[in-house]
Amino acid sequence: MFNIIKEAVKNFINSIEAKVEECDDDIKEGFVSKISISGDENYDIYIIVPHEKLSYIANYYFGDDNYDAKDLTNEIANQIIGNAKIIAAQKNIKFEISVPEFLGAFDGNIDYDDMLSFKFNKNKCFYILFKEK
Repeated sequence: MFNIIKEAVKNFINSIEAKVEECDDDIKEGFVSKISISGDENYDIYIIVPHEKLSYIANYYFGDDNYDAKDLTNEIANQIIGNAKIIAAQKNIKFEISVPEFLGAFDGNIDYDDMLSFKFNKNKCFYILFKEK
């Protein structure tokens, strides 16, 4: 699943004309959207996006950084996990995805098994946490 998510993240970042690389920073802050997958793979996935990244994406999509954190964080989760579902289907891995649930600002209380972290445009990382179900 991790390679599928990595590919989906790269596709998303390419779609906003940025360059992506993995990072290993600890989670400091960000807005959280939870999306679940169930089927051949079963995870709760938490996407954590810092304000700086949301501002960049809002500027890219809308031409300014006036955005609703809930809507934009949920849309990023939909974009990444929706693309992961397409990639997985091409590899004969099938799963359904839930509607994203906005959890607000990261408060350190998420129980997770694994994490991927990425940065684009060479500053703060954003994070994808996995909790196997």
